Amino acid sequence: MNIDIVVVGVYFVFMIAVGVIFKRLAGSSTSDYFRGGGKMLWWMVGSTAFMTQFSAWTFTGAAGKAFTDGFPIMVIFMANAFGFLLSWLFFSYRFRQMRVVTPVEGVRRRFGTTNEQVFTWATMPTSIVYTGIWLNGLALFVSAVFKIDIETTIVVTG
Repeated sequence: MNIDIVVVGVYFVFMIAVGVIFKRLAGSSTSDYFRGGGKMLWWMVGSTAFMTQFSAWTFTGAAGKAFTDGFPIMVIFMANAFGFLLSWLFFSYRFRQMRVVTPVEGVRRRFGTTNEQVFTWATMPTSIVYTGIWLNGLALFVSAVFKIDIETTIVVTG
């Protein structure tokens, strides 16, 4: 049996087991998922939110891209850091005062359900592009490991 298939299979089973275990241990509300039900310290919630923005691309694809292109990738990462800083400075205390969990919940409470819908639908085009990029990355990996056609992987996983 191919060792690559065994490693991916064991990892897949492990991730399902972790999900089942933590679903039983943790609560099932959005607040429990994003901020530990309000019981976590602010810096821990912020650190968790910051780290969820990272992905394998940050340490693999972005590193390779930074090596070949240099400065433009640095600008992207510095702009992201600046955006996180501005969000912390201007929005974090407002979110805390409103007792909201997600940005969309804040939009709904402050501006109503119509603006919530506009905000949600306005993000759809970029979400579709991001999903296509992620599916392509997954398909490249799966096709290399399992020798499955890239298009088939995109259709099945998508």
